[in-house]
Amino acid sequence: MDAHRRDALDALLRRVGEVRGLSDRADAPTALDPADPDALLRTIAELVEELERSHRRLIETSVQLVSLREVASHLVSASDARETTRTVTRYLVRAFGFEDAFLLLADPGRGVLAGSWTRRGTHREHTVHLDVPLLGDHGAVTRAWWLNRTVVQHAPHRHPVAALPDGHAALDLAEGITAAVCVPLQRSQPLLPLHDTHELCGARCILGDAAVIAPPPGAAAEGWAAEREERQRHCLRCELLPLLGVLGVARRDGASPREAGDVERLESIALSVAPMVENARLTQDLRRSERFREHVLDSMASALVAVDLQGRVLTYNRMAEELLGGSAADAVGRPAGEVLGREAEARLLAALHHGRTVRREEVVLHGAGGRALPASLTTSLLRTERRSVTGAVATFVDLTPIKRAEEHARRLDRLAALGRFTSSVAHEIRNPLAGIAAGVQYLIRALPLEGPQRESLSFIEREVKRLDRILQDLFDITHPRALRITPAPPEDTVRRALECAAALMEERGVRAELAVGARVPAVPHDTDQLQQVVLNLVKNAAEASPRGGAVRVTVEASEGGGAAIRVRDEGCGIAEEHLKSIFEPFFTTKKDGSGLGLYVSHDIVKRHGGAMTVHSEPGRGTVFTVELPPDPTGGHP
Repeated sequence: MDAHRRDALDALLRRVGEVRGLSDRADAPTALDPADPDALLRTIAELVEELERSHRRLIETSVQLVSLREVASHLVSASDARETTRTVTRYLVRAFGFEDAFLLLADPGRGVLAGSWTRRGTHREHTVHLDVPLLGDHGAVTRAWWLNRTVVQHAPHRHPVAALPDGHAALDLAEGITAAVCVPLQRSQPLLPLHDTHELCGARCILGDAAVIAPPPGAAAEGWAAEREERQRHCLRCELLPLLGVLGVARRDGASPREAGDVERLESIALSVAPMVENARLTQDLRRSERFREHVLDSMASALVAVDLQGRVLTYNRMAEELLGGSAADAVGRPAGEVLGREAEARLLAALHHGRTVRREEVVLHGAGGRALPASLTTSLLRTERRSVTGAVATFVDLTPIKRAEEHARRLDRLAALGRFTSSVAHEIRNPLAGIAAGVQYLIRALPLEGPQRESLSFIEREVKRLDRILQDLFDITHPRALRITPAPPEDTVRRALECAAALMEERGVRAELAVGARVPAVPHDTDQLQQVVLNLVKNAAEASPRGGAVRVTVEASEGGGAAIRVRDEGCGIAEEHLKSIFEPFFTTKKDGSGLGLYVSHDIVKRHGGAMTVHSEPGRGTVFTVELPPDPTGGHP
C-alpha cells in the first residue's frame, strides 16, 4: 500500500472513530490497525449494521412525525377533553410502542385530573376513562402535578400511579405494572416561571412545594392535611396556573424507565403534545362559547341582526328567521337592505357612519312572504376594546300583535258606541219606517198608479226594507239572539234559504245548484240563524255571479262527525288584500253594502262552535265554507 492510500485510509478510520464515539454502543473500539485486513472487514460490517439501525430509526421517527401531524389535526376537531386524551394515549401506544399510556387534563372547576388510560392489546388497544382528585395526594399523577416535575414511580404496587376506588376499570389495566413515568404538561407560554411561583403568586401557592407530599415535623404536622387542601384550592382558582395536565407511560417488564430512556423520550414527547392539547382545549372552549352565544341569541324574544362596516349581515338569530323569513345561512353576507328593508338599512348606516343610534323607533321591515312588518327598532354600535367601531346591531320587536290589539280595541269601541246608538235611537227610526212602509203599501193598493209613479213607490218600499235590514243587522251585532239548538239535517236549512233567495236569483238571472253528499249527519244548530247565514252567502254569491251563471251549494259530511256547507260563485273573486278583512264589521266593497252581513254570519257560526272560511282567486270565483261541529258546546249562547 503506497503512502497516499495509507494516509487516505488513516483519515477514514479517524472519521470512523469520531462517529463511533457518538454511538450509543459502549463496546465500540476506538482505534484500528490499517494493516489488519480482518479488522477492516469487521469494521465495515459493523458500520453497515449501524447504518441499517440508523435508517430504521429514521423511518420510525418519520412515522412518528406523520402520526403526530395526524394527531394534531384530529385534536383540533375533537369535541371534548375525553376525545382529546383518548387520541393522544392511542398515539403514544401505536407510534412509540409503549404498553401503557395515560393523559389526564386538569378540570379546576371539578378539582380533578380527568382523562384516558390506553393499554396495548394483542389485537387492539383498550381505553378507559378516569378521574383522579387533585386535592390531597392520590398517587404519582397528582405528585407530578403539584411538584411540577417529572415523577418516576418504581413500586406501583405500594405507591399507585393513581389512587382509584375499588372496582374501577383502570385498576385492571394497572395490574402488573412495574414502573411508571409521569410528566406535567406545561402551557406553551406559562404565566408563572417554573421555580418562581411563590414570588409571583404569594406564599399560599403550593405548586412545586415538597410540602404537598410530606408533612412538616413536630407540632406543625397537626392540621397539615387541611391546610394543604386549602392551599391546593387556592392554586386551582388561580388564573396564573401554568399546568395543563399530566402525561404518563408505564412498563411491565421490570426495566428501569430511566435506563430504558422512557423519561427523556416522554419529556420530549410532552414538549410536542402540550401545545397540541392546549390548542385543542382552546378550540373546544371557543366552540362552547360560540354555542353559548348562539343559544343566547336564539332564545331572545327579539329579533337580532348584526352588520359589518359595509352593512353586510354578520349575525341573524332564530327570531329574525321567523319574522323576516329565510335562514341565517341565506342572510349572512347579504346587504342589510335586502334582508331588512330600506328603512332599517338607513338606520343602521346612520349608526355606522354618523354614530346616530335609535331606540324603539317604529319602522316597516320586509317580513316573511314579502309582507310589510311593523316593528320597533333599536340600533347600537359594535366596538373593540379601544372603542373603534366594527359594526352595528339591530334588535327589533314585531308590532303586529300590538297593532292587532289596538285595532281590536278600536273595533270594540266602535261596537260599544254602535250598541249605545242602537239602543237609544233605533226604535225612534224603526217606528217612522213602519209608518212609511204602511203608507206606501196603502197608496199602491188604493190608487190606480201606473208607470213612473208606481215605480217610485216601489223604490221607496225597497229602501224602507233595506233600512230595516240594516237596523236588524245592528241589533244582531249589539244584541245577538240566543241560539235555539236542535239536531236537524243541515240540507233542510239550506233548502229553505235557497227558497228565500229564489226571487233575487231570478231577478239576477242566476240559477242555484244544490248537491247533498251521502250520510250527512243531523248536526245540532239553530235552524233560523243558520238559514240567515246561508241566505246571506247565497245572496252575495248571486250578486257576484254574472247573468247566466250559477251559485253552487254543497252539503257534505266533514271529518270528526260534523257537516260542511260550501257556497261557490262564478264571480271575479276577492282581491288578496281584502281577504284578511272580509269578516271585519263595516268592511265592504259594494257601493250600497253595510259591511255587516258577513260579520254577523261569521259571529253566528262561531257561536255554534264552528268556523267560516273563504278561499278566492281573482278571476276564478269565491268559495265560502261553513263547518259545523257534531257538538256545539264550544260555542257561545
